[in-house]
Amino acid sequence: MQLSHFLVRAFDAHGGTAIRAQIRETHRAHLRRSAADCRCVLGGPLRDDHGEMIGTALVFEATSRAAVEQFMADDPYVKAKLFSRLETDVWTIGLGSIETSDRLT
Repeated sequence: MQLSHFLVRAFDAHGGTAIRAQIRETHRAHLRRSAADCRCVLGGPLRDDHGEMIGTALVFEATSRAAVEQFMADDPYVKAKLFSRLETDVWTIGLGSIETSDRLT
């Protein structure tokens, strides 16, 4: 099964801080799940120039964009409408590598 990398950028809706705080651990538990066709290998917050969280960036190994989009549709942050916009792009590692043995510690 051929896996590709996908970069998901999810931008917070206005007032999302309270939602994020309430369900963060549920979101993180979801990201730890992996399926044969999709798993999150890297992630972290997006921040503005003042250090305020404005969203989330995630890198997936997956068989298709559709697999990533389905995974994200099941994410607690998405279900709670934390994000105003999600962007999913095919992503190729050009420098460095992803260590997957220490995910979300």
